[in-house]
Formats: sequence, structure tokens, C-alpha cells
Amino acid sequence: MSAKSQYDEFAVDYHWLYSDHVLSGKPALEQNNDVLRDIGPNARILDCSCGVGTLTVALAKFGYEVSGSDGSPGMIEQTSLAVKNAGVDVPLKCCTWEDLPAHFTDPFDLVFCLGNAIGHTRNGEEMFRSVQGMRAVLRSGGKLVIDSRNWEQIRKEKTRFTPCQWRERAGQRCLPIYVWNFPERFEDAHTIEVLLVFDSDGRVSVRSYPIVYYPFRVEELIE
Repeated sequence: MSAKSQYDEFAVDYHWLYSDHVLSGKPALEQNNDVLRDIGPNARILDCSCGVGTLTVALAKFGYEVSGSDGSPGMIEQTSLAVKNAGVDVPLKCCTWEDLPAHFTDPFDLVFCLGNAIGHTRNGEEMFRSVQGMRAVLRSGGKLVIDSRNWEQIRKEKTRFTPCQWRERAGQRCLPIYVWNFPERFEDAHTIEVLLVFDSDGRVSVRSYPIVYYPFRVEELIE
């Protein structure tokens, strides 16, 4: 299953994974404050794994010239709603990382690829082509920021269940739970089943979204 199809259904429920504070984008801005400070207030920024628009909208509200992209039409739809609700102007494109140069012709000062998104590249060759696409839309001397889970640490600990906190929005309560499945080999696809447990007036229902990742070591990404 491609990352695109994995997230299309999940997109409408994706916000349940995060607290309102995280969804405000403030933590992401704080975590990347040093990079943002270095590039200055007039920088052009691309969020190339924009998801539901958390960082994209936060950057736009902060006054940056921002564009967003994602491989999932469902995620782009959610970002579009977030952009509209925030009253900001953000060009959005639905495309893969490899196709970024075909959709963005003016170079960016900074490209973000956050939220463990790079773990959806299925092998070293695909990762290389993806990073190559990100590099192609950067100006000379621009910066690319990628973050990811530490897959070696995750494999070492092998924690099967990761519950989050209850979230409550619009009279509905939801408990997100990550269920990890660990194949024998590091290089095999790893499925994380995201369970959303809803409690509505005492009635419990569960929605399940399996997400597939392809672990890699930090040295592989650097290489």
C-alpha cells in the first residue's frame, strides 16, 4: 500500500493523534527556531510533508512565504481547509518528493520534511530520488531539514503498545493507541496500526488505520 493511499482515509481523523497545542504548530516552530532564525524573515519555505497543515499554517501565520506539498490528496484537502480557516495564502500541491521540481520552479531557502515522513521511502534508491527531488527545489546554500524516528532504538525496545492521552473535541472523546508490529528483519516493512477509540455518550467505537514504514539507519540517510 502506498503512502498516498494509506493516508487518504486517515486524513480526516489524523488530528486526533495530537493535542491542540501540537496542532497549533507552536512546538514545531520552537523546535526549528534556530533554522528559522538563520534564514531570516523573508525566506521562502516549502513544507514537503505538510500532512494536515500544522507547520504550514503556523509558518504562514508567522509571516513566512510558505508552500505546502504532500503525496496524499486527502492530506492536501485537510491542509486546504486549515489554510482557509486560518485566512492565510499558501500554494498547495499534491505530488511525490521526486516530482517536486515539476511543481515548484522558484527555489526555496528552506525545505522541511518532518513527522517521520521519510520512513515511507521503500528502499535506499527511492530515498535517494526523494531527497534529490527536495534538493532540486532548494536554492544554492539553502537548507533541508528532515526528522525521523530512531528506528534502531525502536527495534531495541520493541514496545508493542503506545497509548496517547484522551482528546476531546466538539463533544467527542478519542484515545489514540499505536500498536507496533515488529518483523524479524530490520529491513522489512513495519506496520504501525493506529487505533482510535471513540467514546460518544458511553458508546465505544474503534477505527483502525494501518500505516507502513520502512526502517533505515541514520547513516543510510546521510549517505
